[in-house]
Amino acid sequence: MARIVYAASGDGYGHAVRAHSVAEGLLRRGHDVRFVCSHRAIQYLGEHFPGRVHEVLGLLTTYRDGRADIFDTVVRNTVKLWRSARASNTSLKRMLQDYRPDLVITDFEPFTAFWARRTGVPYISLDNQHLLTHCELEHPAGFTRDIFNAYLAIRLYYGGAKRYLITSFIRAPIRYHPTTLVDPVLRPHVYARKAERGDFLLAYKGAGGDNVPMQRVLEEYGRAPIRAYGFGVSGRRGTTEFKPFCSEEFLRDLAGCSAVIASAGHSLVSECLYFEKPMLLVPIAQQYEQLLNAHHVEKLGAGMAVHRLTAGAIDEFVDRIDSFRAAISRLPKASLEPVLDAIERELP
Repeated sequence: MARIVYAASGDGYGHAVRAHSVAEGLLRRGHDVRFVCSHRAIQYLGEHFPGRVHEVLGLLTTYRDGRADIFDTVVRNTVKLWRSARASNTSLKRMLQDYRPDLVITDFEPFTAFWARRTGVPYISLDNQHLLTHCELEHPAGFTRDIFNAYLAIRLYYGGAKRYLITSFIRAPIRYHPTTLVDPVLRPHVYARKAERGDFLLAYKGAGGDNVPMQRVLEEYGRAPIRAYGFGVSGRRGTTEFKPFCSEEFLRDLAGCSAVIASAGHSLVSECLYFEKPMLLVPIAQQYEQLLNAHHVEKLGAGMAVHRLTAGAIDEFVDRIDSFRAAISRLPKASLEPVLDAIERELP
């Protein structure tokens, strides 16, 4: 049995969800796992793993007018570091010294990586972000500034990992070693649920991105029924039913819909591929990871991407759903076990 610390970024739910699935698998294999996290991840992981969660200072992306605001993100995080970094780092250092882990896994969480390196604990990186820095990628044209900003931010987060495990549906040549590409890690309930093919579209708006303009398009669209989450409203508007977010209900609709309209976050894209759901993606502006995901979804033939949602774009997407679905059916399905095997190979 190994003692493992899993450090997960609290910026969004994707990192916490990945931590949930990986930790369940490692616990099932007989290892002891503790978590270091912030923001949304604290509540999420605390509910599933009571008594195993340690809070750390967390960095967040801020949004303005549907775009990632790079300047405001830097300013807010700098102020936060100035006010709270010392106390957080002292607490984290003490936690590592008391628990004495055999391995640290950091999912885009920089402070645990820093202290693991300082205290001599081997650590590995497990995330999808390092795809941009550690692999040779085909990039969408016209986003040089966004590529540079994303590349620089990822490079500055942390280095020196014993190995970089990159969870991604994108397969690309490796640029820097030691790096291993592994399957996307999905929510535990996703692996257990069987996909069905309903007659409705599922729309989802996560953090950032256009809200009111996208909502208006969905309200006015009448060609197909839509179930929409994440817009802060409830009730039926035309053929669209706006629903308050509920994880179980959302997963049921995701598994049962005909296709998905959403931004291009890695976690949801990976789940759509697993359930064989075609995607109409509206990537968040100035969030290059989403632009890259959307580009490669189109390259796989699994969906289409637009910069702004319109009724015409939905019409075109609906007309092509069958061809998108056929392309997805030929892709391999993600599996958790090879990811766990890759982690165990790094244990001392």
